[in-house]
Amino acid sequence: MCGLGGVFYKTTEHEQKTGEIAYRILEGIYRRGPDSTGVALWQPNENGLLYVGINCEVPGTGAAVIERLDELGTVKEACDGNGFVRAAIAYDGADEELVDAIDALGPGITVGHIGGHVEVIKHMGGVANLEANFHLKDYDGQVAMGLTRFATESSIDFTHAQPLSARANRDLALMHNGHITNYHWLRYVYEQMGYRFATRNDSEIIPVMLLDEMNKGASLEEALKISVDKLDGCFTYIVVTADKVGVVKDRYASKPMVVGETDAFVALASDSQSLREGVLTDVEVWELGAEEVATWQL
Repeated sequence: MCGLGGVFYKTTEHEQKTGEIAYRILEGIYRRGPDSTGVALWQPNENGLLYVGINCEVPGTGAAVIERLDELGTVKEACDGNGFVRAAIAYDGADEELVDAIDALGPGITVGHIGGHVEVIKHMGGVANLEANFHLKDYDGQVAMGLTRFATESSIDFTHAQPLSARANRDLALMHNGHITNYHWLRYVYEQMGYRFATRNDSEIIPVMLLDEMNKGASLEEALKISVDKLDGCFTYIVVTADKVGVVKDRYASKPMVVGETDAFVALASDSQSLREGVLTDVEVWELGAEEVATWQL
């Protein structure tokens, strides 16, 4: 099992820091997934930067990654998180070329996410490690959605930690609790179509599927509904894009997800206690039902 949770503010003004709320929710559900913790953040990005998250499995390689990013573009901000590099760069090249150039630095170095608005941070262990390396509590934007991972079918490392995304495609971050039982067949199908994968995590099939459906003309909501039919297994997942937050539950409704919504915010969590402790209020919550899809516009 894993734990999902976070908060989305409907306006840019709010009483509590978004990162602090996400921290409390993820701390509350830590028991559901002690292996790694990650969060998708939404940045207004008025300067047109590219947010890049890079897995660095070999200790000490972060500095070389940041140096290479500065050769490919211009690094405006960067943080070597001892296993995961978080950077914001000025870049006007092709996204796929940047991904290939970073991946070519050596084994254990892979681009985990790129985005114009969506930024990903992740680390091993609980949310306290995420805070220590990336100062999650300081974040005060509109969206902070995350996952505490319990690894059941793939490696415990930065590369397989969530959120995950579709390779070389911007602004789609996926957090998934459950197991996709037809993953191997679907991966074969999408690889034949030219899609590239960075992990052996069954969760990675979901952002690829969503991207493919949207490339065919589906809206995000339509793609989420299609995924309920195409994916076998038990799953609940959260997706964050450049302009929406979505949540999906499978036809069996076996993986928990509660929603608390007010005029000011939407909070999600794998249990109601962690949600209420996160937002510091006794908000009314409801449980997402079987095959239910919900989205909110940023």
